[in-house]
Amino acid sequence: MATMEKIRTEQPVKNTIHNLVQTLSIKLDSASRYSVYQEDAKKDGFDDCAKVFRKLAGQEQEMIDQLVTCLDKHIGEAR
Repeated sequence: MATMEKIRTEQPVKNTIHNLVQTLSIKLDSASRYSVYQEDAKKDGFDDCAKVFRKLAGQEQEMIDQLVTCLDKHIGEAR
């Protein structure tokens, strides 16, 4: 736990800004993969799974939009 406390006290920006950026990075990575997964599912004849990946991509994009909006709103409060 001491390591987490050290990380939290040495942040160059507010924790929430860091969390937004970190989460956005993860979501962007996931979103970029869903089209590949969808294409693989189509090639394998799993159209129902392709639909799931398409739906996940849409949900991921919504979350990305919300994260960007929140980050844009609060970036001036980073420190």
